[in-house]
Amino acid sequence: MPDRSLKMNELKAILRSYGVECDESKGKGSHVLFQKKFPDGVFSYPVPTHNKEVLICYVRGCRKKFRLRPEDGVSDKDFYER
Repeated sequence: MPDRSLKMNELKAILRSYGVECDESKGKGSHVLFQKKFPDGVFSYPVPTHNKEVLICYVRGCRKKFRLRPEDGVSDKDFYER
């Protein structure tokens, strides 16, 4: 199952289940800021909210930034079916 676009609420729910927090107050303009703490620091990733769906490039970016890819041990099926 390849990466695909998601509704913002779907992305928030999936990321929340992996311990990623969404801070809507720290995004600039029409963005929200997703954050997760790791032993080597806090990683954050801004995602625009002005579209009804989050583009594939941002879903991929979140998966890479928060270590949620198959090479990190999270299969596409596991990610999208949460």
